[in-house]
Amino acid sequence: MTTRQKVRLGLFAAIAVLLGFALADALGLRVSETGVVSPTGYVPIPHGNHVHYVPNGWNGEPSISNFPTSPPPEGMTVSPDGQIVPR
Repeated sequence: MTTRQKVRLGLFAAIAVLLGFALADALGLRVSETGVVSPTGYVPIPHGNHVHYVPNGWNGEPSISNFPTSPPPEGMTVSPDGQIVPR
């Protein structure tokens, strides 16, 4: 295998790893600050000119208007009904 082939193989492997992480984040397969599932128990959802904080796995019920527009304090999270509760 020539040096050029090794570099090309390494580049493709690096791109595949990056795409794998991006896909895992988008599908909620891993917990991360940038993904669909957050370790804090809630994720920010942009809504017009403000942001609502909803729990991981929120399915659209209840209305997004029931959820807080400021992040919960440290050690707290958002419940499925929109209340701020201890983690």
